[in-house]
Amino acid sequence: YSLIVSFLNNFLHNILMKSLMHLFEELVKDLCGPNCVKILNILEGKENVSEFKISEDLDMNINDLRIMLYKLSEHNLISSIRKKDKQKGWYVYYWTFNFRHARDLLIKHKEKKVVELKNKLSNTEIPKYICPNGCTSVGLEDAMEIEFKCPECNSLLKLKEIKYNEEVIIKRIKEIEEELEKIRQTFVVEVAQAEKRAKKAEAKKVKKPAKKQAKKNKPVDKK
Repeated sequence: YSLIVSFLNNFLHNILMKSLMHLFEELVKDLCGPNCVKILNILEGKENVSEFKISEDLDMNINDLRIMLYKLSEHNLISSIRKKDKQKGWYVYYWTFNFRHARDLLIKHKEKKVVELKNKLSNTEIPKYICPNGCTSVGLEDAMEIEFKCPECNSLLKLKEIKYNEEVIIKRIKEIEEELEKIRQTFVVEVAQAEKRAKKAEAKKVKKPAKKQAKKNKPVDKK
């Protein structure tokens, strides 16, 4: 029974993770750029993938790849271990997608977007100062800093009210909140797994002393 429960928990966790991959892709794209999404796709569902294997799969120069790997690593989206190649004598890094940290980061990222959208709802008309030649578009504070003149062509900026569609904003808030609920479901699965492991460990602790006691009380064969 315990094996079945463990299998089902792991199976559910993998399904949830797979269903969240498009959200992780969105996060990686926002934080590290679109090219880094390709690395995420290679690491999905795997552990300790050699940087040379990633380089080969992406048909990319190893030095260019490392720049992207370090960018992902800066946000703790991926983690690595280092092993020495016995034949060549140099160290090789093996990379794994850091699911738990990425999930926490994704939740913060989504919550921030909800706050931004709710701010737009409370103020659906935002003043923008736009260059008549299309060079730039800035808010009031930035416009004051540049004295209401375009920094590129020196034209006088014009005030334009940007109107947001309330229905679109409300719909997007609902979508993000549904995404957040799906992300948080992975916590429930992990808690169930942790409780199961704790019970198993406790059961082992209880059994060990009982065996020792049984040995002590075993009658001695006088023959």
